[in-house]
Amino acid sequence: MAAIYSGIHLKLKSAKTPWGDKLKLARFAWISHQCFLPNKEQVLMDWVNHTLTGYYSKKLRFGDEIVEGLWIYLNDILHSKKLQKLTQQGKIITIRATIAQMINDRIGEHSGKVPLNDCTSSLTAVLSCCQGILTSPSFSIIYTSHGELLVDLVGKLALLLCRRLGSPEALRSTQLFDVLLLALDQYLIVQRQQHNQSRVFLQVCGLLLQPLLLLRHLLSSRCWRSEDEVAVRQHLSKETCNKIQAALHSGLFHADFLNSYKEELLQSGEPQPRRASFSKALATPVGTMLSKMADANFFGPDLQPAVAAASLPLLYRLALESYCRDGNQLLAFHIFARFFDSLGFPQLWGKTERPAADRNPGLLALDQLLAAISGGNVYNVAVDRIRCGGVQFALYARVADTLLTYPCPAAPAWFRCLRTLILLNHLIVEPDLDELVSLAWIDASVDDPRARRAQEALLTTLLETYTKLRQLPRLFKEVLAIITRPAADELRQPVLSAGLAQQLCRCLLEVPASQVLDIWDLILKSQEFLIPDLAGNPDLALKVLTISTLLNSILFNMKSLDGKTPTPVILRAQVLMDKMARTVVVPLFHVAKDPDAKGSALWAERAVSSALLLSHTWVEIDHLLKLNCGRYVSPGGEAEVEEGNLQSCLPQVGWGDLGRLLAEGWGQSNQLSRHCLQLLAIQKMKRIMLQPGPQAAREAASLRSAAVYVVQSGKAAVRDAGEAPGWDGGLGTINDETLAVAYWHLVTSNLALLVPYLPGEELAYLADAVMRNLLLRETREVGPDPANPLSIPTMCESLINSSILPEVQPLHRAILHALLERVRGLVSLPDLDVPARLLEQLGDSGEARQGGGNQRGSVSESPAPRPQGSSLLLAYDALSPKSPSLPPLSEQQFDLLLRSLDVLSALRLDSLSGADHLRCFLLLVSLVTAVRPSSGKSHASKGLWALSKCYTLLTVLQTGANANAVFKLAHAGDIFEKVTAPLFLASGELAGCEGYPEFLGAVQRFLAEFTQAIVERKQSMCLNLEQFVAFLSDAWLSSKVTEEWRPVAEQSLSVALSTLSQTLVNTLQCSEKARHKGTAQHSLLTQLTGLLGPVLQSHLDRGGRLDLTLTMPCVAGLLQAELCLAGLEDGVPTEGGSPDVRGLQHADLYQRTCLQVLHQLTSPTEDLGLLQKQLEFLQAFCSASELCTERDSGTGSVAILCAVKALLAAPWMTVQIIQQLDVQLTGLLRCIAERCTEQQFYLIVKSITRGLEVSNLWKGQHQDVVSSLILTTLLLKCSLSGDVGKAVWFTAPQIITALLVLCKEAAVDQPWGCKVTLFSLETLAVLLQQGEGILSNPHHVTLAFDALVCVPMDHLRLDEYGMIFRAIQEVLFSILQSQPKVLLNAAPTFLKCFNRLVISIMHKGRQKCIGEKGTTTVSEVILECARLVERMYTHIASKTEEFAMFSAFTVAQYINELQKVTLDADVKRHLTGGIYHLLDLVTECDLRFLNALLQTGVREVFKELYNNYTHYHKSKRQGEEKYTA
Repeated sequence: MAAIYSGIHLKLKSAKTPWGDKLKLARFAWISHQCFLPNKEQVLMDWVNHTLTGYYSKKLRFGDEIVEGLWIYLNDILHSKKLQKLTQQGKIITIRATIAQMINDRIGEHSGKVPLNDCTSSLTAVLSCCQGILTSPSFSIIYTSHGELLVDLVGKLALLLCRRLGSPEALRSTQLFDVLLLALDQYLIVQRQQHNQSRVFLQVCGLLLQPLLLLRHLLSSRCWRSEDEVAVRQHLSKETCNKIQAALHSGLFHADFLNSYKEELLQSGEPQPRRASFSKALATPVGTMLSKMADANFFGPDLQPAVAAASLPLLYRLALESYCRDGNQLLAFHIFARFFDSLGFPQLWGKTERPAADRNPGLLALDQLLAAISGGNVYNVAVDRIRCGGVQFALYARVADTLLTYPCPAAPAWFRCLRTLILLNHLIVEPDLDELVSLAWIDASVDDPRARRAQEALLTTLLETYTKLRQLPRLFKEVLAIITRPAADELRQPVLSAGLAQQLCRCLLEVPASQVLDIWDLILKSQEFLIPDLAGNPDLALKVLTISTLLNSILFNMKSLDGKTPTPVILRAQVLMDKMARTVVVPLFHVAKDPDAKGSALWAERAVSSALLLSHTWVEIDHLLKLNCGRYVSPGGEAEVEEGNLQSCLPQVGWGDLGRLLAEGWGQSNQLSRHCLQLLAIQKMKRIMLQPGPQAAREAASLRSAAVYVVQSGKAAVRDAGEAPGWDGGLGTINDETLAVAYWHLVTSNLALLVPYLPGEELAYLADAVMRNLLLRETREVGPDPANPLSIPTMCESLINSSILPEVQPLHRAILHALLERVRGLVSLPDLDVPARLLEQLGDSGEARQGGGNQRGSVSESPAPRPQGSSLLLAYDALSPKSPSLPPLSEQQFDLLLRSLDVLSALRLDSLSGADHLRCFLLLVSLVTAVRPSSGKSHASKGLWALSKCYTLLTVLQTGANANAVFKLAHAGDIFEKVTAPLFLASGELAGCEGYPEFLGAVQRFLAEFTQAIVERKQSMCLNLEQFVAFLSDAWLSSKVTEEWRPVAEQSLSVALSTLSQTLVNTLQCSEKARHKGTAQHSLLTQLTGLLGPVLQSHLDRGGRLDLTLTMPCVAGLLQAELCLAGLEDGVPTEGGSPDVRGLQHADLYQRTCLQVLHQLTSPTEDLGLLQKQLEFLQAFCSASELCTERDSGTGSVAILCAVKALLAAPWMTVQIIQQLDVQLTGLLRCIAERCTEQQFYLIVKSITRGLEVSNLWKGQHQDVVSSLILTTLLLKCSLSGDVGKAVWFTAPQIITALLVLCKEAAVDQPWGCKVTLFSLETLAVLLQQGEGILSNPHHVTLAFDALVCVPMDHLRLDEYGMIFRAIQEVLFSILQSQPKVLLNAAPTFLKCFNRLVISIMHKGRQKCIGEKGTTTVSEVILECARLVERMYTHIASKTEEFAMFSAFTVAQYINELQKVTLDADVKRHLTGGIYHLLDLVTECDLRFLNALLQTGVREVFKELYNNYTHYHKSKRQGEEKYTA
């Protein structure tokens, strides 16, 4: 064998051996263990290296297949496990640097612009070889020791990746990214180790800057496709950009280059001597970088501007990070100046043919550069003016001039640049303020939402700036000048958008009233100037209308004058009011009266709109000033408000003028005019209603006519609105499309004013409009527009859910009747009417006289007479259970019915009048009887949801104020039959539909509420219930006769029977006064149990396994009924049965149900209600001694406890679920403890305490520890007495010690540490609370402090932090309240533990800094913790004896920590409120001690705190003590 493999080395060197055979021999030699060569691995590595070198140096010739095979062979060697083992064993294998050069050359060939032919060796193998070399420390030295090779590799890899990104093919491989990241990692290491930083700068600028910037631009601007590799899209591209940024940062902006940048940019008079290694490129570093980025030959003419624009902000940000400190702000500015000049402003923009889209990259770059200047504090106004001669200001002014000379409002960056300049210094744009207002505000045409948001941010900053400068009139002077100068006003957008109007409101509230009056005066002067030339000029009329709208917004958002306003301001306001009426409003009306204005002249319409808008504004402001300012005297005098006369509202203008205008059609043809007339009518109503004294008939008639006018004037608009767009709430945006929304907003905002004076016809119209929009809203899938939030469906939805609608009874009733009529027509129900005789009994005499009312819900005017003494409900054939059902509804009808029922549930049915209550009840009972879910799955589900809503609404009606009105309509037993009869006719397919359990739950809740109402009425209770039981018995017997199994009928029957039995059980248990009725109720309960048992047994026998969700509550109800009957037979009504219960009739059913409950108890579920019902059943099961016995180990106490422990140890159990099951678990555990024997209880306690041992954590049994902790907590909450209670408290010291050890161990156990700690602290808190007066040894209590100290408070998630914080606070509170004796000696330890909480919440509640990760607002969890600290401070302050001595030290600790952090305002408010209570314990001696102890800075903080305490808290407390006995 050895002879066969000998001579391989000679064959590899032989020229006679074919290259294919050589490659095969080399592969065999590498993998074979029987081929012996001295230093075989190094020989083979040298051979492949020599062969590839010879091929690429033209010394050897062979085919491309052999070349590719050699690269693959080299790749296999580099990635082989054999090579890794040899390297780990310390064997030295080297690789020559020529391999690295060949790899670089091959990558360079593929990264070139000319595509290679197919005969080139595979690039994949070359990249894989490169990856193998870079990942091996012993091989990567060929790159790290030859820095030029590594730099060349990074550059060529970057170019190769750029070429891949530029091709249309998808990136389906991560190999190139992986290799580039490895190369960048190696380069960053070499770069940090390089001592000659000048060389690094030259390498980066010469070889890496261009390819890396191009690659970064392509990665950041690429539109990723779904075909691209997920890893590349998600993190590899971002990681590559981060590595590029790191390489450029350390290579271009090293600390050693600071002097070079200064010499180039600052041009100091005494240049420093250059070092020997100082190169020409390093002499001008900024110029070198800019020349590289300006190389269009490398990037291409199309890409060069975009790459430069994307790269300059990055380089500037890196420069700021490196140099913008220690007074180098001027250097940073000069770098910005060079970068700004390199963007080509304004040379490129000067070309008018250049499209606006080409400016976006430069604008984006300028925006980022200016943002970096603003965020880096580069510009200081005073320093620039005093020391630098305003050089920065001059450049920024040039930037602003460029932006305004070549505007680009379509680009959001253009607005952002101007905003940043204003934030830097408003004087930058002050000389061109008129151009700014014109281009960016008044004349700007912005359609893009992003640009509109940027524009709004700019204008918001502009308003805020001039508000702070108290120069808001100066700004509005420019605004008015722009509006009034000649321009195409038709193309202008509204001056104030919704967001800008809100900002203007905030600004007007901050400026003095005199400045608002200045703006008012400026606007009036502008209108005075325009009105004389208004006639016949539509553009001028539009300017007047725009200014009028602006004046309306300003006056409605200004701060109202009041009694504290200076007299000169009030007098000037009076003058302006008079001037506004005389010089603006009246002339506008006169212009409108001009004979030339007749017809439909556009200018006249606008003039009338302006006049009416200003009239409405004048009246509103005049009325507001009269109410708020007693010294204000209206120019209109104090004349009475008379119908047909506006003289009292607006001087020199009467309703006659408006009547003429209306007759000529101005108010009807112009939408704004019509809306203003509606507003004036509303204002007229307000003025009449505010007149003192009772209203005369004339005034009442005026109110009715005004209300009817407001409602009728917008009917056509709402009728024709259709899918009307939203409205932003501004009067200036009212047009044909938004008029209906504006009208509806006016009506719904003044319902309380309008409804009392509207006739029934108008109320019916409003109700119909509300219902039409509500029922159509379900089909509108598009959400509301944030810019235009008001729409008719949205307002109708808000109205129906508002609390004001039930207060407006006429409209509420009209909407209810309209809805009932729609539902009745939808389902084709017969006419439902309430007899007049019954209405008189209910007190609705008005409706009784009208035959049930004149609303749309009342259909019949003269109901047929009913036989006296019979149930009125039986007279309706439609409600009879034997009547044929109506045709099934379609899916669209079901959707509309569900929406209608949702609206009905929002109408507050618990506050209806008696007649409306009966109408709703009749409709819902009719729906329950008539609606039949079809066999289709979708239809059946919707039918079930509709029936569920009906039963839910019936339950709501039963809790209403007029619930007893139903019993005057029909007997309770008859109602029971009508409501439940359809359940027994339902198809069995419904049992498997979605929503079926919720349907049965709704039925059960209605029956429970209705039965309880019968019991509470105490009128024929037994007779009605016996009738219902007889009906259920007949239904059960009929199903047995037909032998047709209907699961829905049986389940409904079980629900009805169990609900009745539960009501009777509660009545017998809780009502001692009902003892004389005990015989009848006992008999009725016996009938129910005798019927419910066979029904459940039949369901079990026919259906196999029980469906726990539906039948287990029924089984539990049957068990409780039997236990109650057994207790009554013994003469003592019991709540949970007695230990001596014997003779249960359905014990087998209970046992089988219990087994199934225990089997499914630990199954994961999202239904918390099911878990609660299961635990309640187990509690009832354990209360029966006949069931829970030791003989049956499967259902005994121990088995149930084991199942509960397994439930608590389930991995899906969370803290929230356990908290919600606390009542059921505590009751079940108490029942188990009372039923089991002493020996069993001792074993239970021993098992629980064993679960608390720390060894369980070491074994990984964390869930067992958690379940034992929860069981211990529940056992302590049971408050057991007797021997079992003594047994529990005998183990209390052991439990406390175990909890201490668990807390210490959990502090280092990360996966389960938080959960174990949380439950340990909860157990400790409950033990201390329940152990008040029982724990006699103080040492056991002080162990709790040791447990609290070891609990970590850092590195927790926010939710975990909140839970741990609350648990620690609860333990401290338990010690404070329940163990007062311990505090006499352990107060310092208590304060130490509490101070940990205080310090922790102070650090969690500190303010977020700019640029810090996370939200800027403090979370609700932190606020809750701060409130707990405040409460604890209050309790500590109440323990004067224990804590008075330590109050000064506690305050000092708080002050020292407060000086270190800046607290959030809300957190500080709570903590300060708590420390104020502690300061109540501080004496004068303590104050002197604190002033002497605290350091200087901390002492100032304490003085401020104590001054606030004295001013806000101490004076208030002393005032309270003054009146305290």
